Parts: sequence; structure tokens; C-alpha cells
Amino acid sequence: MSNLNNSPNYGFQALLYYRFIIEKTYRVDDISKAMNIHKDTLYRYVRGENKFPIDQISSLVNATKDLRYLEYFCDPCGYTLLPKIKDKTTVKVISNIAKILQSAVEEES
Repeated sequence: MSNLNNSPNYGFQALLYYRFIIEKTYRVDDISKAMNIHKDTLYRYVRGENKFPIDQISSLVNATKDLRYLEYFCDPCGYTLLPKIKDKTTVKVISNIAKILQSAVEEES
């Protein structure tokens, strides 16, 4: 059996292990059901026995509502997550802020 220290997928698996086992933030039974996978499969991912499949990231995030799993991949690439904005007023405000920032950058050039 693999553990936190000898997993070949140490970084992401460590995050899974920490959130599920150490912090006990999530219950494998609940999350596996929400992800529509068998609980033993999720346990194998969490314990590092199997690599977590990249195509299951969206299911994991939707089931846990934990953006840390996406941030794990975005941060090293220099990207930041921004949620979709559904409120039109908020979109207008953010759009205006972006225009102001853009004009400030153009003035400095």
C-alpha cells in the first residue's frame, strides 16, 4: 500500500490525502457518490495507490466545491482562477476596472 511519502504523484495526491484523511474535510463515501465513482476507487486515489485521472478533476471540484484542486494546476502555470460572473452589474463594474487598469498601463508605456 502506498502512502503520502512514496506516491509517484506526490503533490496532487498529498493534497487529496491532506484534505480527506488528515483534515477530514470530506467523506469519501459522499464525494465518490457525487463523482459517480466507486468509493474504493476514490480511496485508491486518496491513498496514492492509483494516480488521479486528470479528466476527473472537474468532477472532484464540483463534488467538493474545493478550488484548491484546480489551483494546484493553475498556480505553477501563472494563472489565477476567476469564477464566472452572472450578475450584469458586477460584469460592468469589473469591465470598467479593467479599462481603467489598461489605460494606466498604456500611460506608463
